[in-house]
Amino acid sequence: MTQDEYITKAPTLTIYDGLVKAQSVLEQYKNILVSVSGGADSDCMIDIVEHLTPKDSSHKVTYVWFDTGVEMNATKRHLTFLEDKYGIAIQRERGKMQVAGAVRTVGYPFYSKQFAEYIYRLQKHGFQWEDEPFDVLCAKYPNCKAALRWWCNAWKDEPHKPLQTEIASAKFLKEFMIENPPTFNISSRCCNESKKKVGDAVRKKYGGDIQLIGIRKAEGGARSTGVKSCMTDGAHGKQYYPLFWWKAEDKAAFEATYNIVHSDAYTVYGCKRTGCAGCPFAGHFEDELAMLHQYEPKLANAVEHIFSPAYDYTRAYRKFKKEHKGNIL
Repeated sequence: MTQDEYITKAPTLTIYDGLVKAQSVLEQYKNILVSVSGGADSDCMIDIVEHLTPKDSSHKVTYVWFDTGVEMNATKRHLTFLEDKYGIAIQRERGKMQVAGAVRTVGYPFYSKQFAEYIYRLQKHGFQWEDEPFDVLCAKYPNCKAALRWWCNAWKDEPHKPLQTEIASAKFLKEFMIENPPTFNISSRCCNESKKKVGDAVRKKYGGDIQLIGIRKAEGGARSTGVKSCMTDGAHGKQYYPLFWWKAEDKAAFEATYNIVHSDAYTVYGCKRTGCAGCPFAGHFEDELAMLHQYEPKLANAVEHIFSPAYDYTRAYRKFKKEHKGNIL
């Protein structure tokens, strides 16, 4: 199939525009680094790269997968499938610190990345989980204002509906933490240690004029909401997100049109996402643990041990919230 034929097959206008842009980018840059996750978006991205990168000696494509230490065997098998399907090599890289070591060193995931970051800052300043006004707490902890605003719901002075940047958006979480202060370190920085730092090392190792990453804006989450365009040029160099503007219906249409095959994690296990297995930031981690116990029991036992403090604290909070909702009703 020629590049023109590949683009012409595009089932939606969004995909067509994206493929035209991808063709231009892949022609322009000679040394291309592609971050492979083994997930569904990554599968689509590889198909685009393989069909639209010029087949000449001046273009080099390097595929890299990051092993965090809590990856499913289904994902690892899928990497081999992709290598066989496209005749490519996917480099397996792991950082100096994997997830098990990262959570012990920088803190455990809890609730969400934004909330965990604020809790991390409060813990760093010796916060005692006090229910006091913002001004009072600011006098006691003068170098922790952003996290204190989160704790005190003080982003706005006038009465308002709780914002996502305030603890009040999580019902009864403040009350729970006052009664049950965390006895372990909480942080959003596990990903930095086990994935982002290895990403920086990989860019130095393999070079690359540009790095391709399978981020979609419609998917949400910190990665996509923090990015405003399909192309960025910042601290990590030039990065391009060929699927950035795709919505769920575009992705489904692409998969059907180009016969994209996903890993067993999706087609057999029933996963909605892949990545660090059992991550406590996933609100549905209980369902994920049940799935892992069914299909990958060794990994299930491993992540239950690795994330145990975060799981226990989340379960205690959920029980607390349920009981207090019942009291209000």
